[in-house]
Amino acid sequence: MSLYRLLKHLLPLFLLTSCANFAPVPLDYRQGAIVESISSAVYLSINASGMNLAGSGYLVYRRPDQLHLVVLTPFGTTILEAFALGERIVLIYPSQSTAYVGKFDELPDKNGLQGWRLMRWVMDADPSADKQLSESVERIGKLGFSEKLSYKNGLVVAKESQTGDKVLYSKYVAIKGIPVASEFELQNSREDSIRITLDEPDVNISLDDTVFMPRLDGLTVVPLSDL
Repeated sequence: MSLYRLLKHLLPLFLLTSCANFAPVPLDYRQGAIVESISSAVYLSINASGMNLAGSGYLVYRRPDQLHLVVLTPFGTTILEAFALGERIVLIYPSQSTAYVGKFDELPDKNGLQGWRLMRWVMDADPSADKQLSESVERIGKLGFSEKLSYKNGLVVAKESQTGDKVLYSKYVAIKGIPVASEFELQNSREDSIRITLDEPDVNISLDDTVFMPRLDGLTVVPLSDL
């Protein structure tokens, strides 16, 4: 057999073997395991009309609707502190000694601020009961509106609301057998985006209620509409 004919027969086999070696291995996680709480250092970036903010910080979350997020400067001072509990949200800007307090539906519809309203929706990304599921499905979500979810190997990789809001989930890791997307990005129809990357998260740990209670002493408290 000539060298040309030999290569012609071996090349498809080589390519098939190479693709198998470099194909991503499905994440090994416990079926039915879901995130109940997260505590993690984070890197966060916000890109919206009139606002470009990036920094490190930390995130604490407890199902279903409690969240505490802190964004820090490179020098370790706090740029922003956000608290969410049910329908109530508090945004604290220490440099202004000001806290903006109200309900999510009072957030101004500008500068990506509506993204905070969707954080509870973002965090709701339970895996499918079918670990082999790799397709898109539509459903009525836990917040009562229609959404489209895209799965890969049972994990949510994207979801989209009927109003055009979208979340992309990536860099999954298994912690205590629980699948966690260590990076997620929220996008809206105006191309505003909030990206959060988790760094060595602790999952399903006990969290004290005080973690989700903002300290307003010494701050000027104003309504969200003043943002």
